[in-house]
Amino acid sequence: MRIPTEWIKEFCGIDATNDQMVNQLTMAGVECCFLDSSTQEILDLSLTPNRADCFSVIGICRELAVLNNLIIKTDKPDDLTIHHQSEMEIDIESPNDCPVFMTRIINNIDINRETPDWMIKRLESSGFKSNNIIVDITNYIMLETGQPLHAYDLSKIDSKIQVRRGYNNEKIILLDETIKKVNKTFLLITDNSKALGIAGIMGGQHSGISADTENIVLESACFNHKTIMGRSRILNLHTESGLRFERGVDPLIQKHAIERATQLINEYSDGQNGPISIKQDDESIPPKQPIMLRKKRIHQILGITIANYKVYEILTKLDMRVVEQEYGYSGWLVTPPSFRFDINEECDLIEELARIYGYQNIDEKNETQETTLSNTRKRSTRINRINNVMVGRGYSEVINYSFISPSMNIMMGTDSKTIDIKNPLSIEMSVMRTSLLPGLLQNLMYNLQRQHENIKLFESAKIFTHNDKTNREKDVIAGICYGSKTKEQWGLESNPIDYYDVKGDLEMLFSDLGIHDQVTYSKDSHPMLCPGKNAKIDLDGITVGHVGELSPELIMELDLVQTPILFEIDKNHLKLPNQMHYQDHPYFPSSRRDISLLIPENQETLAILKTIQQLEIPILKNVIIFDVYKGKNIESGLISVALGLIFQAKSRTLTDEEIDRYMSNIKRQIVSNFELKIRQ
Repeated sequence: MRIPTEWIKEFCGIDATNDQMVNQLTMAGVECCFLDSSTQEILDLSLTPNRADCFSVIGICRELAVLNNLIIKTDKPDDLTIHHQSEMEIDIESPNDCPVFMTRIINNIDINRETPDWMIKRLESSGFKSNNIIVDITNYIMLETGQPLHAYDLSKIDSKIQVRRGYNNEKIILLDETIKKVNKTFLLITDNSKALGIAGIMGGQHSGISADTENIVLESACFNHKTIMGRSRILNLHTESGLRFERGVDPLIQKHAIERATQLINEYSDGQNGPISIKQDDESIPPKQPIMLRKKRIHQILGITIANYKVYEILTKLDMRVVEQEYGYSGWLVTPPSFRFDINEECDLIEELARIYGYQNIDEKNETQETTLSNTRKRSTRINRINNVMVGRGYSEVINYSFISPSMNIMMGTDSKTIDIKNPLSIEMSVMRTSLLPGLLQNLMYNLQRQHENIKLFESAKIFTHNDKTNREKDVIAGICYGSKTKEQWGLESNPIDYYDVKGDLEMLFSDLGIHDQVTYSKDSHPMLCPGKNAKIDLDGITVGHVGELSPELIMELDLVQTPILFEIDKNHLKLPNQMHYQDHPYFPSSRRDISLLIPENQETLAILKTIQQLEIPILKNVIIFDVYKGKNIESGLISVALGLIFQAKSRTLTDEEIDRYMSNIKRQIVSNFELKIRQ
């Protein structure tokens, strides 16, 4: 955000050089620099999303006033003349989305009046182009107060103004002539017949000010920042009003802003004023709760003692209500002002004290603490072992933020309730992740955009869920595979990675942990995975994860040319073996027998393998599935599954007769239990 320095000096009367202002603000946590343009001096501010209160001239002046013991000039409008009693009917569908909505009808304006030069100069220095006198005034008031305003042409409004959620696939033509499609997550301003604009973001073309406009409706509203958050990005719209509303606008400034705008309109564009129509739901305005600030906690965090009077002085200058508890020896009960959305806890108050008191006034101290080295814990050993197996299988480890966007969480179809971040840096990092898979998909897209074609990634980290009013965290490992099984090579056919390749990687992991025999795979459903092409992973009868192909819907949405394979497993169930067992290498040869079965397509082979295992044949060392076929010469609804049975004894060479007896028994049990056919 850019603000001419003369505008700031006019408001707070500060007698300081530009360098001094820049230094003061930066040291107080409001990073900025000074721009010297050809026309005037400009302050360029790099504001963090949590400082929504500083997105205005008044907000910056508040900071400078506190730091320099100044009084801000308040351009409080004089009592304005009311020329008529016409009001706009307002209907708020959801007060929680819009707790405050005000309008004023102003008739007989002169839209063709020129915007005064001083206002154009300030607007242009702040990055705004001059449009017409009404639009220029609304932009000017937004810069001055932080409250976005909107002006409608009264003649284009059908009877009343409604604030409601959009309908699925509802279309609206905006002021920039683009057509946007919205859904029920968007908040709209409408009348009886059409949409007038997207609340907090941009007005519609069919209600905008034109050269023929004579009568206008001024809008000054407060929208729930959670409702507005992220909507601009979805529509690829980046507006100054959206920037402010998604960070939070003071819910008590709407009347001042509309009165101030009316004053300027009357002065520079004439007009006859009507009364202000107000729709306000006090219960939907989040109240500012008092916060207990303990004196001993200030010393504990900052390492210094700040005098009681100084604490009181700093906090009251920041427009906070301060009530002493036990004469200040215990602390203070502090209520933040309505415009400070970033102050919710005791540590926030201490941060305010530190930055106003001055970080340079806090002495540096070297803290020492004795520590002892301990043996590596079993948990760390287990994590390292898991990670080493994945790296050995060709995976690269990634580390993602624990925060994701709500839209991504919805897109991924996670069922768990998300944990919202009270003070997010941005909409992209506003909720805690409930799965590692969304982050891995982002990693995949990042690498594909940089022409990496063969990708195997894994992440070992925590996920966070909210159930039964309790926040829970879980250690999981997840991975994604995409591309070919082998590197590109002349004369070598490229085969894409499939489900069985990834399943083989997981089996290698389970084998290394000594739990391979306890793991089973069975059909299941998962919101991110393709139906019929994914499986749940059970360990001793407990579901610990999923593996499968990405769903076709997400493949289409991400515009992928191949199908990624993903998995996610609860690490808490992957235990290291208590003992390591040595097994001597067998001296006697093994013998193999193959059998081909015709089974229904919906028949799980796991049940067949369990039946064979239950026979407890001492010399049967392993059973593998080495081929699955359907098509020519196979009846419809059936598939051919080929099993390989490995026989081996420790102390002798097996005879064909002995193996044949066991094979006959196996075939008999399979045929009788499952009514299957054996291919000859």
